[in-house]
Amino acid sequence: MPGELSEPDARIDLERTLLFWRAAAAATDQPLGLRLGEYLTPLHFPLLAMNLMHSRSLLEALSMAERYSSVISEGGRFSLNQDNGQMHVIYLPGDRSFSRDQIDTVLLLLKKFGEWLYCRPVPPVRVLLGFTVDEAEAEEYERAYGCIPEFGAGKHALVYDVGWFQKPLPGGEPALAGMHQQLLDAQLKRVQQPEVRVRVERCLQEAVHLATDREEIASRLYMSVSTLQRRLVEAGTSFQQLLDAERERRATQLLRGTDVPIADISALLGFADGSAFSKAFKRWQGMTPLQYRRSD
Repeated sequence: MPGELSEPDARIDLERTLLFWRAAAAATDQPLGLRLGEYLTPLHFPLLAMNLMHSRSLLEALSMAERYSSVISEGGRFSLNQDNGQMHVIYLPGDRSFSRDQIDTVLLLLKKFGEWLYCRPVPPVRVLLGFTVDEAEAEEYERAYGCIPEFGAGKHALVYDVGWFQKPLPGGEPALAGMHQQLLDAQLKRVQQPEVRVRVERCLQEAVHLATDREEIASRLYMSVSTLQRRLVEAGTSFQQLLDAERERRATQLLRGTDVPIADISALLGFADGSAFSKAFKRWQGMTPLQYRRSD
């Protein structure tokens, strides 16, 4: 762990991140998410902040923030939904086990970004939270968000008058945005290239069987199929290459280390039939599965 954190582009995977959050919450009796959300500012994310500052409107800034959110974290994403003159900024956690502290931190940081971009308070007209809190804590939430949240809602969202998203931003300057965006693109490429390959490999290794496809893996990684394919290409590989590598690894282990029938191995590896498995295995090892098993 210390070695990972010493790397400039190191990323801690989601599973361990959740463990950190749980441990931190257990170590204090304070509302951790509210405290951390109050502490963090856009300047803790300077490269992203500079790009957002030069957007022409809050709507454009949030669209850019969504595109580059993985520079900060792969833990979740957000979406915008306009309804009856109001804009809902909805946070979608990357895992159902996200704590309320993580959700509070993200929502309060989003609120701060809007205020920082406009150089003035931008109060939400409503705050929707999918969890509940003790009555004693409600006052803390009202102070942090500027209004009493609606607890137990079906989503986590900040709700604003839609006019805020159409007003020109004071720092809007597309020419400067272009220069900063080159730096942001480079950083995004650095954090995504190794990460996405490792994450896909981990998903394949953890799968009980390999009758899977790009759509299923992309869904597990909370990204679109096109984004997954693009990131893998940028990382110098493809989904099919990674799938074939895992199939070959499992096939050689099962053929040499077990008595599992070849037909069953073919099914476990996700092949339509034994012929397709035999053809693929011969491409990998230069011999059929039966020849490989007998060559031991």
